[in-house]
Amino acid sequence: MTVATTTEIEERHSREAIEAEIARFEERVQKLRNGEISEEQFRPFRLKHGTYGQRQPGFQMLRVKVAAGVVKPSQLRVLAQIADEYSTGRGHLTTRENVQFHFVKLERVPAAMRLLADCGLTTREACGNTVRNVTACPVAGICPGEAFDVTPYALGVSRYLLRHPDFHELPRKFKIAFSGCADDGGCAVAGIHDVGLIAQVRGSNGAGRRGFKVLVGGGLGSLPTESAVLTDFLPEEELLPTIEAVLRVFNETGNRKNKFKARMKFVLREKGIGEFRRLVFEKRKISQAPAEVFTVPSPIRPALVNISPAPLTLSLDNAASDSEYEGWAEHNLMPQRQSGYGAIWIKLPAGTFHSRQMRGVADVLENHDLSGVRIAINQDLVIPWVPLDRAREIYNDLRALDLAIPGARTISDVTGCPGATTCNLGITRSLTLADELSRALQGYDDPEIKKLRIKISGCPNSCGQHHIADIGFYGNARKIEDKQAPYYQLLLGGKVSADGVRFGRQVMAVPARPIPLIIRELLAFYQQDRQLGELFSAWVGRTSDKAIVERLRPFVEVTNSTEDIFLDWGDTETFSLKLGRGECAA
Repeated sequence: MTVATTTEIEERHSREAIEAEIARFEERVQKLRNGEISEEQFRPFRLKHGTYGQRQPGFQMLRVKVAAGVVKPSQLRVLAQIADEYSTGRGHLTTRENVQFHFVKLERVPAAMRLLADCGLTTREACGNTVRNVTACPVAGICPGEAFDVTPYALGVSRYLLRHPDFHELPRKFKIAFSGCADDGGCAVAGIHDVGLIAQVRGSNGAGRRGFKVLVGGGLGSLPTESAVLTDFLPEEELLPTIEAVLRVFNETGNRKNKFKARMKFVLREKGIGEFRRLVFEKRKISQAPAEVFTVPSPIRPALVNISPAPLTLSLDNAASDSEYEGWAEHNLMPQRQSGYGAIWIKLPAGTFHSRQMRGVADVLENHDLSGVRIAINQDLVIPWVPLDRAREIYNDLRALDLAIPGARTISDVTGCPGATTCNLGITRSLTLADELSRALQGYDDPEIKKLRIKISGCPNSCGQHHIADIGFYGNARKIEDKQAPYYQLLLGGKVSADGVRFGRQVMAVPARPIPLIIRELLAFYQQDRQLGELFSAWVGRTSDKAIVERLRPFVEVTNSTEDIFLDWGDTETFSLKLGRGECAA
């Protein structure tokens, strides 16, 4: 067993070690080019370094890990440079708080890796059977309902596990998430992770003790599974040793013969939570993981000096008549628990972030003495610690960047994975559909509809987290006579909250093209049929599939006049199912 000291951890991340790592990648690429190794031999190594094959031959997707979603201005500029010089002038924010770049040539990946290393970012272990990016609530440190700021813990765990010699060839990928409170449905969704950690404080009268409720064995994909409780309260000093123990149990007991049963949720199903706890406890007794690694200051902080007034409301006197600004501020500007400050949510339709916008946000941060921005799992950005008297000025700056789109955290803030645009396993163009819905669903005034969440995946694997959406879709295909047509499976009623995880139930298959109309009709049905004060989730719970199918039937029936049924969103050619080899578990 490898026992890591603080010195050994720092050596893993030294500039010399990282350069040697990139040089090895270059050597392997050259060996592949020379025919000394096969693509099959190269693939696991490539994935371990965050370089993922895409459906277009000769191109790669480069995935950048952003621990806890924290990005500094200097890092934004490097991401913009990579977007322009190595990709398509844009990046894609993911539900795991990563940044992905598509259409990158393999031989150019090392140069991009060096740029990332210079600014403190990496692609290492962003793909493959590794510990993936450690995510955290994007409003950690400022949320009124949090127990404490989980950011330092997420960053510390990420640093400890990154390049750990024992954990980069696991049976399957491994995901960790930190939440500051139990009701984390829109923030970190701890209950669907291999390890989910929910901050808690035990004790009172100034003697409160920090710790975490620890959840294990959650996951989505083809078999969505709610996590089980490993322990109700884990003292903070036990965090690293316990996570390390869980990983060792998974590493030794995970299924290495069948990749479809290799995730940790299958270990839990086989052994049960009681036996799993016992195994973790045994590994914990011999763990020597240091606790001090994660006790570091949060990189997201207020300006050292703030002499601005502290308004009691989010509205400014000179903006009282500005309906456009106030319409934006209603959902894109939230109050912090710290008086006088707010957090700005930047809505990025389908997570698309252009290089010009990356540089512009870096300028906005520096011009207003703000230390960083955070990536949210709904593919938005959050700027915390905004003095409220500067909110209007920052709004104007963002508007000039086309980043003042209203409706963050509403029904029009749609989540979508890349799907068939670039992914080998993508069946439908989920990214394009998400972008279309972001525009089509603006304008609802009904507060119960505005709070709904739509999530879309291009295949059943749930990269878009469709299982936990109020309205979820995943791509599939159907044969109509002798032609293939792009379809989606409609799911309703998914949710993550303090009460646990509820996965959406599959209701019906629908064609891709009429989905905007289908959603509008579904919402109209809810508005007409709901009881006084009835939430959408409650209405879905009492409304039968038969009733919903009957209401939506006119929009899904195919006739001779519906030729566009064979066109996917964003396509100009007739749909045809084209799948490559997936690398999710290569």
